[in-house]
Amino acid sequence: MDMLSVKCLLYADVQVILAPSTRGLQEMVNNMNDSVKKRGMKVNVGKTQILIFERGEWTIECDILIEGEKVEQVKEFVYLGSLFTNDGKHDRDIGRRINAGNKVHGDLLAVMNSKNVSQQMRLAFHNWKAKRIC
Repeated sequence: MDMLSVKCLLYADVQVILAPSTRGLQEMVNNMNDSVKKRGMKVNVGKTQILIFERGEWTIECDILIEGEKVEQVKEFVYLGSLFTNDGKHDRDIGRRINAGNKVHGDLLAVMNSKNVSQQMRLAFHNWKAKRIC
């Protein structure tokens, strides 16, 4: 395996198509749409988006059509819980995950500090938390 080429990522009802050019992407979208139609289904263009990983300050417009309808171009999208941005950086995704973790931790602390939680449960929680930190 000298070279690995990934063209499509699939998970449940979500598909990501990767292409090196607008023309290549349009061809792959056409093939995907033809395959879907053969199975009696239809691509929901309203839920379909394209993102172009960009270099530098230029914004590239990419007109991809499905059945004559233009697909929305976005600067970011979430795939399997990860935020992808058109600049290819991960800092916003990392910050988003940290904020989500902090929110869950705060919610859990509020529950554990409730008067409805037994002393035994609080002690078990604090012991578990101490083990996770060390």
